[in-house]
Amino acid sequence: MTYQASSAPQSIGGVLDDWLRLFSASFSRCWLLAVISVAAGAITVFAVTPTLPPLNASAWQHEMVMWSLMNGPQNALASLALVLIIMVVTGALFATQIRTMQGGSLDAGAALNVGLHRVLRLIAGVMLQVLIMFAIAIPMIIVGIVVAVLFHSDRATLTHPLPWVLIAVLGIASACVFIYVSVRLLLWQAAVFVEDAKASAALGRSWRLVKGHWWRVTGILFVANIVIGILGYVVPWALSAAFGLFSLHAAAQPQLGIHLRVAQMLSQTTHLLTLPLSSAISLVIFRDLTLRVEGADLAARAEALGAP
Repeated sequence: MTYQASSAPQSIGGVLDDWLRLFSASFSRCWLLAVISVAAGAITVFAVTPTLPPLNASAWQHEMVMWSLMNGPQNALASLALVLIIMVVTGALFATQIRTMQGGSLDAGAALNVGLHRVLRLIAGVMLQVLIMFAIAIPMIIVGIVVAVLFHSDRATLTHPLPWVLIAVLGIASACVFIYVSVRLLLWQAAVFVEDAKASAALGRSWRLVKGHWWRVTGILFVANIVIGILGYVVPWALSAAFGLFSLHAAAQPQLGIHLRVAQMLSQTTHLLTLPLSSAISLVIFRDLTLRVEGADLAARAEALGAP
């Protein structure tokens, strides 16, 4: 399937249609890249999924064993390696789909090379995002600390509704700000690959592009995330539930562990679709807003130049 990028801003429906067309046109070159993420995820899941405790273990022993096995240093290192691999693959997907939007093609090796060379920018961008979101949560953290101090010093103080009302208001306000900022910063990865921007510049670019179009971008994301969420969460849940029901007939603990690992590994296959869909939606929104914002700027400049 060939893809022809729009040369003008589109409606919300047009952007979503453009998203699916870009996904379809680039999937023949993206699926092999996504397989790398699937394989890495399956291997990691197989390695970190803990061996189930003995059947005669108490509930407390069961929780302690599972917690220690899931939070061991080897699991942390495996998870970190998986995140880095996914970042490289994500960068390769962006590079491949950008080339598709330009009417060309990019082989897997060249795409992975692009992803590898931009992975430090992706890491820096994620760290900056985490710091921004942490700053948003600081008021809530401070109030939580104050309430904890009051609880230990004078429990009677907590019978007053004011602290709880303050926590509720700050919690709701923090959540709203968190969502608002998340949408404003949504397009930074696209800016890294489309415009070769550094992490901080890419975050600023996304912030400026989404300005004045927040509700529009949120509406597009809402629809796109329904599709991605069904593939990324509902399908793995259904697989795990099916294997869970099948495992009811397996009395032996090793069989239960094998079923659990297989279910978790199969759930990774959804990355074949969710990763290309996620990068594609960022690119089509980025292009649409660039045309919309910069097109308006060009029109205003032309009008100013033509004014007497």
